[in-house]
Amino acid sequence: MKKKLIITAIGGLATVFLAWLWLRNRSNLMQTDAETSEQKFDKRIHTIKSQTQDINKLIAYSDAFVEMIFNQTISKAFSESINLAVTQVNGCKLCIYAHTKYALEAGIKEEEVEFLLSGDFEHAPREQLEALLFAQHYAESEGNPDPVTKQKLFDTYGEEQANDIMSNILIIMLANLHGNTIEAFKLRLKGQAVEESSFWQELGVIIGFFRIIPIIAYKILNYKLRHGSITW
Repeated sequence: MKKKLIITAIGGLATVFLAWLWLRNRSNLMQTDAETSEQKFDKRIHTIKSQTQDINKLIAYSDAFVEMIFNQTISKAFSESINLAVTQVNGCKLCIYAHTKYALEAGIKEEEVEFLLSGDFEHAPREQLEALLFAQHYAESEGNPDPVTKQKLFDTYGEEQANDIMSNILIIMLANLHGNTIEAFKLRLKGQAVEESSFWQELGVIIGFFRIIPIIAYKILNYKLRHGSITW
């Protein structure tokens, strides 16, 4: 009987000890998750108001944007370098993945892509430097660049190339913040809501992004009609 009691006691103590270990481990995991949750998302996201402002900026450049689609004056590699210069500021995971792939396909070396994503333009072609610095400045200023800096961009590259550069910057800014908002929305659904935002705000931004599509589609159709690509 004593032997059974001792075995039962030992078994009970072992159970308690294992339960304590499990609870301790669980507590550490929860603490780590909480710390990660606090640190994991510090990216800029769109509000409906800021998204509308960015869409309006792109609309103002929509003719130049459509012209760039059909008659781009800068190389694909240059274009992707600009996209990475903006994206490294905004930190959009989806855009980093996609435009890293596009940059490599455009012939940019892997180490050069890494430099661009770190905000280091020292190894970029000299003729791209002014544009990359402006793209970075545009993102860091949240779409409100210094007018003197913007004028310098146009003075350096001329109107056609500068319009292509601006078109790239505007569309990637819009895409970056849209991607960040999608990421924030996914975190919200997991119970890790981003402060100073809301379910409806994020959902409205995700849906609102597609407002630009019919406008650009109309501009493309109009461009093709003017250039004889479509005949009735």
